[in-house]
Parts: sequence; C-alpha cells; structure tokens
Amino acid sequence: LVTPLDLKADVNTAIVTELGPKKEYSLTLYAIYPNLIGNSETVTAKTTSLPKVANFRVIEEGLFSLRLGWTAPLGKLNGFKIFIPRSNRPGLTYEQLLPGDVSSHVIDSLEEDKKYTISIYAVYPEGPSEPVSLVGKTLKLVPVKQFLVQNATTDTVQARWASVKGATGYRLTWASPDGHIENINLGDTFNFYMIQGLHAGSEYTVTINPIFGDIEGPVITSKVKTLESSAVQTLKVSAVSTSSAVVSWNSVPGATGYRLSPNLTFVFLTVLSDRPQPTVHLHYYHLCSVRQLGGTRYLLRISVQPFIHMGFSAASEWEPIQPVRELKVVDIGVNSFTLSWKKTPGVSGYKISWIPFLGGNEKSHVVPAASATFTVDKLRESSAYKIQVAPVVGSREGSPVLVTARTLDLPKVEGFAALNTTESSTVLNWTRVAGVSGYLLSWRHISETLGPAFSSYKISDLQYGRTYIFSIRPLYGEVEGPISTVYHRICKTLHEILDQASIKLYLRSFNAF
Repeated sequence: LVTPLDLKADVNTAIVTELGPKKEYSLTLYAIYPNLIGNSETVTAKTTSLPKVANFRVIEEGLFSLRLGWTAPLGKLNGFKIFIPRSNRPGLTYEQLLPGDVSSHVIDSLEEDKKYTISIYAVYPEGPSEPVSLVGKTLKLVPVKQFLVQNATTDTVQARWASVKGATGYRLTWASPDGHIENINLGDTFNFYMIQGLHAGSEYTVTINPIFGDIEGPVITSKVKTLESSAVQTLKVSAVSTSSAVVSWNSVPGATGYRLSPNLTFVFLTVLSDRPQPTVHLHYYHLCSVRQLGGTRYLLRISVQPFIHMGFSAASEWEPIQPVRELKVVDIGVNSFTLSWKKTPGVSGYKISWIPFLGGNEKSHVVPAASATFTVDKLRESSAYKIQVAPVVGSREGSPVLVTARTLDLPKVEGFAALNTTESSTVLNWTRVAGVSGYLLSWRHISETLGPAFSSYKISDLQYGRTYIFSIRPLYGEVEGPISTVYHRICKTLHEILDQASIKLYLRSFNAF
C-alpha cells in the first residue's frame, strides 16, 4: 500500500500518521522540481506498540469477586477489554468490554479461594494493545483469629478478636449454663465488644463467626466464668509505730490494683498500690508520711481497683461511709445511659463519674441526696464506658461502686432488598430510619447520597447475569451509620420467564387460527 504525502519546499520534517502498531514501513523521499523528479532516499522504520494499561492491580478481594483497578494510557481509547481464561473449563472464558472512561471493575461469580489469571487490553481505533496480566485470588471462608474472652467481672466479660479480611460483619453469641442464648450482629469495623448483664459466678460459652454478605463463616468457641465477688473481704493492720503501719488484705481475682485511703480527722490521702500478683494470697503495703503524728487514730480503707469493677471497701478500726447499693444501668441509648441506685442513709449527695473504657477524659457530676437516678448523656455511640457512683458526706467521699455499659450502635437500615428486577435494572427498597439526615447508597464504584425521605431507589444500566453487591448506610449529619448489604443477581425471575413463555405459547395458538 503506497500512500503519497506532498510536502512544501521549506519543510524538512514530517509526521506520517495512520500507521499500524508494531509494523515495519519503508519511507521514500523524492525531491520535486518543475517538470522533474529528482533522486530518492529510502529508509525503513518500525512503529512501536500501542501504550498498555498501567498499574493494573487487585483493589479488593471477596469470597466470590475481585475488584480491579488500573491507570489508563494516554491517547484516544475506544475502551478496555478484560479477559480471564478458564483453564479448568475448556471453551468457557470471561470477557468484558468496558468504556474508556472507567478505571475499575468488579469481576463476580467466581469461586471461593481460587487463583485467577486476569488480562486487560487497552482498545484503540487502531486495535488492542498488548495485554497486562496479574494473578488474583478470591478469599477463603475462614474463622476469626485470636479470639479472646477475658477481663471477667461479676456481670461482664470482654471479647476481642482479629479482623477478618473481606468480612462485612461478625455475629457474637453467648450462652448461659441454663441454656439462655443471646447474640448481636456487629459491623466490619468491630474487633472488641463488652458483653453485659451476666450472672456472677457463672460459666458462659461465647462464640463468634465472620459474616460475608449473606454467608456466615466458621464458628469459634471460648468459655469464660464471671467472678463470684469483687470485694476486699479481709483487712488487717499490724506493726504499728508512731509514724507507720503495715496493712494486709486478701487478693481479689481480676483486680489490676488497690486503692488505700488512710483517714486523718476525715481528710483523705489516696495511695495506689502496686499491681497485685494473682499467685499471692496476701498483700502488704507499708504506709508512712512525714506529716503523720504519733498517737493519732487513723481510718484505713482499701478498695479494689479492678479492670472493670471497683469492689466494696473493707474497713479497719472504723466503719467507712456505706457504698451505694443496687447500682445498675436501667436504660441504654445511642448517646446516653440512665443509672439508678438505692439511696444511702445519712449522705449529703452522690458523685457520678464516667470515663471511656479504653481511656480518655473523665467527667463527673454531683447530685443531691434525694436523687436515686441520673442520666449520663452526650456520649459516643457504640462505645464502652466505666461509670462509678460514690456517696458524699460533707467534704468526704465514700468508696465508689463501678458498673460498665456500652452505648447502642446507630440504627441501621432494615428491610434492605432488591425488588422488581429487569434485564438491566433493579429497585432497591428499605424501611426509613427515624432521625437520619440521608442515606449513602453504593454499588461497584458508584455512590449516591439520598435524602431522608427516600425509601426506594431504581438503579439502571446494570449488566444482565451479573451479581451486584448493593450497600446502604444511614447518615447522621457527617457520621455514617452501620452498613446493610444485599447481594443480587440481575436476571429474570422464574415467574417472569414462565409468564413470557405462556404469552408466546398463547400467541402461537392464536396465530394458528
């Protein structure tokens, strides 16, 4: 094929276009004179390959899917072609043509825990580029790792685990000796949960399994026993001198420290002891102060400072202020707790203190003696707190009693389902959540923010035969709530297929007449 190109006399360079990639061409240049063609010079040149896709990678692995990403090359593109040979199933391949403005794609309907060799071509008007390939592997349905149930108190235990890659959530279940079973579904961001409302001195069976959309993973089991008591039972004073005394007490299982409070004319000095060793049955603390005076009587109090619960005080010589009794959490909200307790005779008030379970700023509030309830508000959702209540008599503060509680999760979307599916669309439906500012709806690499009045949304331009992962989160201002997910395959239902077949059969019968 000879394609002449006429050039002006003052030109000494030229670009030859519309050549094919990776082809050798012979280029001949002639000098043109009036009524005469001069000698020619010929050179050969070979065009380069069309630019390939760059940074081809697996963005996210799923049980039955792989999300791919890439960087498009420069130049005019018609699109991309993704190809997966099925070596174990001759004659079957996965081939998908994509538009030139996309940079990611989800391949679904794959097999669990299997490697796939995936190739991508950049498609130009001149033809496809050389392929770029990678090997991706789908996830395996695995159990939770490093599952620990520990830090038991009289009514709570703490569960921790390592996150499972690709899991959309976790199901935590606990069963009491009498067969009572409770469970909770947690989001994919959870790796800790405090189980509350347990019975003292009881053995519980705790299980957890990861959730992948609508598929549940293997179950892991652990057993734990709650404490019988969290109180110091025995307190003795010995080796008393004019300026010191040796105090001993019994060890309390689960305690992380002890608080020793000597009282001099009703002025409290708090000293924190060393962390107790669980193998030691008696603990000793040598108390001394340069300001102590010989011949003075002291009120020595010791209380447990455990990981979860503060035990009741034991006293030597004089009885301390009676601790609050029957302290409990009577109501739990997303951002609040309501406490109740039995009134203590002779007190002038109660001091309520609370702090995040994993540490942070402690806050407190004092209520009058007539109070028997208090609501702690402005807390973070889905967060555990340590809350303690101490009786107050004048300027004296009694031993605090501590409870733990966890605020509720933000409400999630319920009734999330894909309905009225056609060959290229589906309608997502859900139940409205009260108090939300909107919804975040996502599928593949697309996200839509909807107003609070929405309870359905139609998605079009879907590919027939493909399984899509649709997810929705309620929005509370700038805070995203828990995710709800549904897997749905875009295809006709059996009812629709039968209806169409019936219509065709009817038309054939009608035409026969």
